[in-house]
Amino acid sequence: MKRGKAFEIIVKNFLIGIGFLEVCSDKLYIYDGPAGQMIQGLGNAHNADVLLEPMVQTPFYTPTRLLIECKDYDKKKVGLDVVRGVLGLREDINHFEIVDTNILQERRKQNRNVINNYSYIRYTYQLAVASTSGFTACAQEFAATHRISLIEFDKLPFWNELMEILGEDKENVDIEEDKLKKIVKQISSHMAVAITNIGQLLFLCCQNGNEEVDFETNEYDISFKNKNESWTLKCGNKEYSFQLPEHIAESWIEYSEYEIKRKKEVIESTEKPVSNMIVYYRRNEKPVIKMLSIDEDKLQEARKKLDETTKKRES
Repeated sequence: MKRGKAFEIIVKNFLIGIGFLEVCSDKLYIYDGPAGQMIQGLGNAHNADVLLEPMVQTPFYTPTRLLIECKDYDKKKVGLDVVRGVLGLREDINHFEIVDTNILQERRKQNRNVINNYSYIRYTYQLAVASTSGFTACAQEFAATHRISLIEFDKLPFWNELMEILGEDKENVDIEEDKLKKIVKQISSHMAVAITNIGQLLFLCCQNGNEEVDFETNEYDISFKNKNESWTLKCGNKEYSFQLPEHIAESWIEYSEYEIKRKKEVIESTEKPVSNMIVYYRRNEKPVIKMLSIDEDKLQEARKKLDETTKKRES
């Protein structure tokens, strides 16, 4: 099995283990091609490395799906060209519509009957890029602007051991697909996925041994030691590791601080304003969704530590 394919399996099965749902091909809008699962776009069909649905859709909104481009480069960081291409991909698949000439002709009639387009569910596709080698600063800035989630794993506690299982070959891995899925499923049983207020995905890995994932309170705190280690999210008595590209982390904290500032200005309330994110996870084999909040003081502490780390690197 190619190493790139193995990375796609890892990313996909992390999310499936957490509770996301696999999207099956319908043989028209989404179909199976030589390169794998394909999705129709306005200009062309595109290979879907990882295509999933959240376990619950948001009421009153168009249902969403998540499409992740997986890049397994050796040491080269994912650059602006890739992320810019992902933006084009998002536009192409979100603007796709099945329309034929009969429908177009019928629309010209003022007294026409109701036109029945091809019957299929419209989805809004959110895009992300997962990388084994990181992202350039330009790629991060572009992704933050257009709310394209960037995913890394190399600082998380399970990653080095997982890479050892895949071996040192740069092209192929000597492991069967079913065995790899089983390993990933075991890891994902101690993971959750959060979606921040800037649309960034956070893969949260439980630090408390083999305990089941749970978020006992509605409040969380984040801390950061240095750029060579993962972030820590604390909720109740449990701690979770997560990883963010540096510029994305700065954008997240900055936007959260701005969000709280605006709430102070426009909302009259005796409660302390907070910034929120949504967490998806499994509890007792059932999918759970929960909103977690962080207050201004905790954000400022995280900002201070991040700024100190940046100054040390620049000096």
